Parts: sequence; C-alpha cells; structure tokens
Amino acid sequence: MTGKIQAQDQGFVRVLTIENRAKRNAFDYGSLSELEEACRKAERDGVRCLVLRGGGDQAFSSGFDLGAMDAPVEDRPDLAVERAMEAVEAVPCPTVAFVNGVAFGAGCELAVTCDLRVAASGAVLGMPPAKLGVVYAASGIRRFLALVGPAHAREMLFTGRPVDAERARAMGLVDRVVEPSAAEGEALALAEEIARNAPLAVQGMKRILRLLVAAHERGLTGEEREEVAELRRRAFASEDLKEGRAAWAERRPPRFQGR
Repeated sequence: MTGKIQAQDQGFVRVLTIENRAKRNAFDYGSLSELEEACRKAERDGVRCLVLRGGGDQAFSSGFDLGAMDAPVEDRPDLAVERAMEAVEAVPCPTVAFVNGVAFGAGCELAVTCDLRVAASGAVLGMPPAKLGVVYAASGIRRFLALVGPAHAREMLFTGRPVDAERARAMGLVDRVVEPSAAEGEALALAEEIARNAPLAVQGMKRILRLLVAAHERGLTGEEREEVAELRRRAFASEDLKEGRAAWAERRPPRFQGR
C-alpha cells in the first residue's frame, strides 16, 4: 500500500505504519481514509492480528493536522476520525497499538480504540482539545470513559495535560510499558502469540467482549444527542476555536475569552 498508511506482513500479523514523520505522523483526510481501507483489507485478507504504529521512534500520531482543516466551523475532521475509529473497531481480529512516541488527540484515541496497547517507556499520551477550544466528539469520549473510567477521563479531557507511559499504565490507558530498544519486539511478540491461536476462537471472543461492553452502555437519547451536537456547534463557531488554531499555528499560549 502506498500513501501515509504502510502495510507489512509478518506471517499472519500485519503491521500498519502511519508515515508522516515531518508532522509527527499527524492524520489528514487522506490518511484517515487510507486507514479505513487498510482495516477493511485486513479483514478480507484474513489477517489474524493487526499492529498499528507510527513511523520512526518519535511519534505514534500527534492527532489530526489542524493545518489540514478546511474551515474551523465545520466538524468534518471529527467525522473522518470517527469513520476511521469505527473501521479499527470493526476489524474482526485483535488489534495492538505500539505507542512508540507521542500520541495526542486522534492519535491517542486510535491507541484507545485498539484492543491492546504496548508503549515505549518514553511515550507520552494526551487529549488536548480543551487547549484548542474544541468539544471532543461523544464517541471518542465514550472510548476513554470505557477504558480508564470517569475520574481519569475527566482529568485527561479537562486539563489537556499529557501523561507519561508509567502514568498511562497506572491509569489503565496502556497495558505494557517496555524500554524503547525492546518495545517493538514486545508488541510484535504479543501479536504473534495471538496470531498462533485459533482464529475463530479469538475473533469470537473479541466479538463477545464488544457485545458485553456495549450491553453496559446506555445510548444517548435523541434529546441528549441534540444537546451534544449543539455544544459542539457552539465550540466550532466560537472565537475561542479561532484563537486556539491561531495559537497552535504561531506556537504560543492561547488567550481564550469564553466566546
């Protein structure tokens, strides 16, 4: 596969690498679409375990490239992110995130969306939408809530403060923390161990686990969904979002006014 999502097979394991090193493996519309298709292809090809990683050793993914947004008042980046995350969730085989550097925003959500997470000891994870003036999508917040619980989800989302790998493990955000020199090998060994098991059994148990988790989650009512949509519309149309994007582009602290 060409483009920003590179695929390489190692037996029954497929490694998908996000290749955009100049921007710390940030996503844009094209790479998110590539990720969707790569996940569908993994299912068609009978892959038994999928490993997701960032190119190089500095970043898993720094999230959605704000410079690729066409208009700040539209939530198309979130729609593109959500489609990609749904594609990752829908892969029948287990997915392993090898967090080999920074994982922010949509990059952090991608790691959370995977079934298992192995982090290099120097990895840093964070959810910075509050620092940009963005109300994050409810689907993404749900994933964090399910993985780390309400207290840690509030801490990550309200403060926007990054956490190091050891703190992430304590929170339940990652499963294993390994020295950088051995981290890739650990992630691949885990994937290969999974791939050696009976595919129908593993995929069946993954599906049952998803159904059981979903059974404990109450979906939003129509009124609640509209409230969420209005909160996000207000944020996307705000002066604060314009200021957040400008501050990001100019590499300075934002000066939010609450309007």
